[in-house]
Amino acid sequence: LGLFQNAEFTLRLCTGMGETYDPLLGTWVVQGTVFHRLGAMLTCSQGRISSIWRRVEPLVFVGTAVSLGWAAWRYYDRKAALRTYGRHMTGKAVGLVVGRDDEIDRVISILCRKTKNCAALVGPAGVGKTAIAEGLAQRIATGKVPAALAGARVVEVDLGAMVAGTPALARGRIRCVGATTFDGYRNYIEKDPALERRFQKVHIEEPSTQATVGILRGLKQQYEQHHGLEIQDAALVAAAQLAGRYITGRQFPDKAIDLIDEACSATIKRLIQIDNQAEGLNVVSLWTGIPVCTLEEEDKDKLIHLADRLHERVVGQNEAVNVVAEAVLRSRAGLNHPGQPIGSFLFLGSTGVGKTELAKALAEQLFASEKMLVRFDMSEYVGSGSVLRLVGAPPSHQGCDDGGQLTEKVRRRPYSVILFDEVEKADPSVLNVFIQLLDDGVLTDGKGRIVNFKNTIIIMTSNLGAEHLTAGMAGEITMDAARDLLMKQVQKHFKPELLNRLSEIVVFEPLLHDKLKEIVKIQMKSIISRVADKGISLFASDAVLDVILSESHTTQCMVQGP
Repeated sequence: LGLFQNAEFTLRLCTGMGETYDPLLGTWVVQGTVFHRLGAMLTCSQGRISSIWRRVEPLVFVGTAVSLGWAAWRYYDRKAALRTYGRHMTGKAVGLVVGRDDEIDRVISILCRKTKNCAALVGPAGVGKTAIAEGLAQRIATGKVPAALAGARVVEVDLGAMVAGTPALARGRIRCVGATTFDGYRNYIEKDPALERRFQKVHIEEPSTQATVGILRGLKQQYEQHHGLEIQDAALVAAAQLAGRYITGRQFPDKAIDLIDEACSATIKRLIQIDNQAEGLNVVSLWTGIPVCTLEEEDKDKLIHLADRLHERVVGQNEAVNVVAEAVLRSRAGLNHPGQPIGSFLFLGSTGVGKTELAKALAEQLFASEKMLVRFDMSEYVGSGSVLRLVGAPPSHQGCDDGGQLTEKVRRRPYSVILFDEVEKADPSVLNVFIQLLDDGVLTDGKGRIVNFKNTIIIMTSNLGAEHLTAGMAGEITMDAARDLLMKQVQKHFKPELLNRLSEIVVFEPLLHDKLKEIVKIQMKSIISRVADKGISLFASDAVLDVILSESHTTQCMVQGP
């Protein structure tokens, strides 16, 4: 039969590749099952089967039998596979496990059951699922377990090379601890009810910053020995705080441990002691793209002078600048929900009054560069597919590999100012996504990944009701009446659920002549600087500036930046 021809071919292939029995096992099991389901008899001699197996190196799975329709064959060495594919954790010294006593106790309780005594550790990558298994091994090695587990061995196994059937799990003959993410559990275990009910799920939550500091203290000696330096406690505390604040998309304690490890690697060439957050700042800067100078600057100093620095760039909008600066200050003081964006604003006003310029100034002052401004023209996000363009298409949809235009940019630059220009033109479904974004501070992209916006500033701009401000500026109505008409139009267009989640609604008033002249001077200085690099000397008198202003300015179209 072709079954045995394939088996002999696979055997020769395995021998040439240095592989063991796995491909051969797969060949026999798959084809044997097919023959059995078709009701066919494998009319070959036992001697022919044995001749093949005698040539297979006896590396076999514990207690496994392969059924070939009418025959069952048990392999020779039942423990060789565990020695080959497993790591004996109770027999080896493993790292100290800190802060996971409750989870380890829960696993021990499950393993001591008579049946269904298998535990599935489910949690995001990096929260310490493997560490819990190591903690279990430590408990067993030191005898701090019930009699049912006394003397047991904990073996870490490569499940990609070994297969366990659900009947053995159900009978309790195999006590198993598995570790997977929520997505892995949903995709591979929940889909098989027979397998799912054999496991008792243990949710592994991300530890807090304080608990992470305790974990780092427990690991401190190992990293000191590995890197040959001394780590002060202040560095451990700084690592946990910096990782929690600046590194998104990863979990405690994994990101803090990686931060300490890389900081030690960078330090060892220059110092014999890491006693402050300097190297941690360098590593965080490397990972996030935020300049070290911005990270090092004290928040209190930066925020105290934020309004003054913004006024240097944004002319004639004192009230708007002060409102934005105060909102950012409140957020940094901890008065906002910690998971929400740093600030969220709706900028209202005519074209050219400084809305985009203030967004650029915020990016420069808070994140050290205008490049940290991410702009979206919301007139391009109209129609039923607009949301998918922002967050990404789900699997099996066209463009699912491209990712969302919004979520991908924030994943790469978690510290940025997000500008949604002319937001009134966006599709209503997009505005519903913004409600979730402002409320929770996170979005889930098309691939199911959570993208965190807690370190961003969200700015939406709109020209709605700008004609009322123009009328107020012309003296046709009072400015207070113009503002009231403006807000009524905004409230009519946008849902209250969106407006109520904003930090501030900021109105930019039309600019007076003297303020426009200041802007022209600023822009002219920029032009003079650019042409000077080419050896051209340029000078503009006040009279020239007045001519430029008179030729370019109308109440409907203000002076724009270059």
